[in-house]
Amino acid sequence: MPEAYKNIIDYVWEHGDTFDARPLCRVDSLVLSQLSYFRLPSDATPAWGWSGLPVHELWRSDWLDEMTGRMYDPHGARKLASALAASPRFRDVLICGYADQLDRLTQMQFSAMSFVISPEQTYVAFRGTDNTIVGWKENLNMAFQVQVPSQISALHYLERTVSRVPGRLWCGGHSKGGNMAIYAGMTCAPEIRSRLECCFSHDGPGFTSETLAELEGAADHVKVDKTVPQSSIFGMLFDGGGQDVQVVHSVSSGFAQHDPLSWEVEGCDFVIEERLGRTASYVDSSLNAWIERASPAERQHFVEAVFAIMAASEKQYTHDIRTDWRTTVPVMARAALDLDPETRDLFVREIIDLVRQLAPGGE
Repeated sequence: MPEAYKNIIDYVWEHGDTFDARPLCRVDSLVLSQLSYFRLPSDATPAWGWSGLPVHELWRSDWLDEMTGRMYDPHGARKLASALAASPRFRDVLICGYADQLDRLTQMQFSAMSFVISPEQTYVAFRGTDNTIVGWKENLNMAFQVQVPSQISALHYLERTVSRVPGRLWCGGHSKGGNMAIYAGMTCAPEIRSRLECCFSHDGPGFTSETLAELEGAADHVKVDKTVPQSSIFGMLFDGGGQDVQVVHSVSSGFAQHDPLSWEVEGCDFVIEERLGRTASYVDSSLNAWIERASPAERQHFVEAVFAIMAASEKQYTHDIRTDWRTTVPVMARAALDLDPETRDLFVREIIDLVRQLAPGGE
């Protein structure tokens, strides 16, 4: 990864002007979306309720392991927490209404925080897919379910937040969190929507044609700001070319571009690319085309097959699958061989095609 680039951590350190002096922007949205991945300890009591915990109070050595230990990049998360604690722009923002739910029975992973910027400004952040197997399963369930449990929870959370805070609202999230933000914005009552300034989606998946048909054009009444890296995979899923996106420059490649800390920032905005790269175009044209051709039942069969393989590892977190790969990979490989031939051939063909697109020089 190149050394000479700036990301959201540098942005927090370098831009200390208050929200009164400069309005909330899409980079602020990604900062707060990343903060929503923190797992707040039970003794952060004001954040679980609505009295509010100032952001700078997260910078506690006895909380850091619990908050960041299971994140994809604990070191980067701690650097962000340090910058936020020192920032005149962010340090006094209040964290309120923290919610964190994981339900294996309904296959739901949901978490959200509300950030009260001022008495008249609140940003609602929905956590994206974390490293739980349940979270990843729910993410791909969007391929065949018109709505997944976390989307319903996001709507209910937004409704509760509106009853607690006055003034203008923004909502957003990274990965699945961006999808939930847009879903909540599209399905909330008109009086709530009238207070919504914008819904931000940072490399969040879109919606299948079945879901959009169910929502009956509600997206026309919601202002959406969607950003994806040039090799976006997750953000182009279920899109079908139907969403306007801003393509931002990532210093990583392939799947690693999903990491918000790889997105390059210049001044108070991201570095913008002219167009999507080949990988994102592949997902948009080929993978989404397959999703649209397949019936919901066929998509469900494929998703269930993928997670039957993952479940064979008997791990609850993707991190544990990676760290114990000498044990988990052989077990998962045997589970793949047990799939029926048609499903196995489809799975192998799609994975090989995707890996080919991600190979060095594939862009």
